[in-house]
Amino acid sequence: MSMAKNAIEAYDDALRTTSANIANVSVTGYKRLDVSFQSIYEKLLRQGTASQNNLGGTNPQQLGQGVGISNISVDFSAGDYSSGTNLSLAISGEGLFMLSPDGGNSYLYTRSGNFSIDANGSLTSNGMLVYGLDTSGNLVPISNLPSGSAANYQWLGDGRLQYSTNPTASPPLYFDTGYQIALTRFPNPGGLAQAQGTAFAETSASGPADIAQLPGGAVGSIKPGQLEASNVSYFVETINAANLQRVLNGNLAVVKMASDLISSVISKLSG
Repeated sequence: MSMAKNAIEAYDDALRTTSANIANVSVTGYKRLDVSFQSIYEKLLRQGTASQNNLGGTNPQQLGQGVGISNISVDFSAGDYSSGTNLSLAISGEGLFMLSPDGGNSYLYTRSGNFSIDANGSLTSNGMLVYGLDTSGNLVPISNLPSGSAANYQWLGDGRLQYSTNPTASPPLYFDTGYQIALTRFPNPGGLAQAQGTAFAETSASGPADIAQLPGGAVGSIKPGQLEASNVSYFVETINAANLQRVLNGNLAVVKMASDLISSVISKLSG
């Protein structure tokens, strides 16, 4: 009964995780959570014995083991790419965009390049400032942009953000804004913690972020005008959810049988 209870708790948490993945199947840049299980609560009734004097030995007597969650990690495999706006960016490789919710006092990291320009002329993602490198190579918020319209901008393959006063001209004339997008990476991205929106926070498990750098090399390249979709497969997650539900039902049946047996024994003792 105790084993079944622990199993129910573990598989219920796994089902919640699968439900969260399904709920975010259409969220740009979302990274699915992957659950791993482990056996717990070993109980050995009697050790086995070796054969002696031409007599066979005995195998150990054991009641089996329960189950628990060993790890819930972030799956950073790439999602599919689709078209976005002129301000959109996607990453091909291990890189992450750098954001700050508090003006650079702390940083969060995301694969979602669904950027927009706020009323102050700053490039933002989910309300947070997007960081880039200026002409001196300093890490700064991409701000003081001349227009809030995405149609007036374009990204180049090297990460430069350009602006045009008349993007419909033939050909349009673009000027550098003085910013290039900043990317970073982690030794163990699966150790990052979910934070605001689709952004992640550094943890001791993830290791420290690499120094901010331009696209290319270890952080990967960028895809201007593209967005990376969620890496959740609805088909796979629904199968996982169905399997977890079957396991939960099986363990609930074990609890019910044990409860009925206990009730029967108590009833006989009372009689």
